[in-house]
Amino acid sequence: MLKYVRIILIVLFILALGGSGAVFFYNYTHEDTSAPAFQCDAQLVEVSVQDPDEALLRGLRAYDNVDGDVSDRIRVKEISTLIDANEVNVTYIVFDKASNYATFTRTARYVDYAPPRFELLKPMIFNVGEAVSFRSSVTVTDLREGDISGRLKLEESTVINSSPGTYNVKLSAANRMGDTIYLPLTVQVIDSSVSRPSIKLRKYLIYLEAGERLNPRRYIESVTDPMSTDKEETIPPSAVSVNDSGLDLSTPGIYEVYYYYTGISQEVATVILTVIVT
Repeated sequence: MLKYVRIILIVLFILALGGSGAVFFYNYTHEDTSAPAFQCDAQLVEVSVQDPDEALLRGLRAYDNVDGDVSDRIRVKEISTLIDANEVNVTYIVFDKASNYATFTRTARYVDYAPPRFELLKPMIFNVGEAVSFRSSVTVTDLREGDISGRLKLEESTVINSSPGTYNVKLSAANRMGDTIYLPLTVQVIDSSVSRPSIKLRKYLIYLEAGERLNPRRYIESVTDPMSTDKEETIPPSAVSVNDSGLDLSTPGIYEVYYYYTGISQEVATVILTVIVT
């Protein structure tokens, strides 16, 4: 009896081995090792800077020999820095259920792209001994990324904050597309113990297109003189001298318009409007 039981067990063991081998052979010969394939309507896709990344998928499809249409699994893998004024390379990736993947690269054009822009919140005027902090005065905005002021860098500086005078700094900022912009500014370090008048502008930095006209006086908001005994007196903008001799509105570049006012104490207030012509 035991002999027959042994024989049955041996037969069952052999059958089990055979079954496992068959499953292994089937899986081996039917394993999905082929990556999906992309199909593309055009090598260039046009989008807006306001569009989400999904807009970059327009005109793309992907198919797999086992899973069929896997277009819904296409993702943006990487967006390059600018390769032209408003174009980037976009790399896509798609996986099938067996984790095989394929990548594809084409060009995307941002039809409304523009470089980031600076804004100057207040004049670059500091008292002797005061820390010259450009981060409290300058912001940067990008059409696609929004506020990128955290990427401001000080490229150059001649400032000596222990001594009154006029100095120069150069700032830069870059968006994720690798577009770097630069802003040279004049910094005034003044002696706070001297009572001098002040000129307040509506803006301290403006952008103009080449060929636009500019009336510098329209940016004067107010003029005050601490030495004036008549607190009701309003100093008219016409009392301010304006020097825009270096301004060339026909040529792209960065220019400065100077405003001057001499107070009762003969102390002179100076403020600067930075003009960026694009």
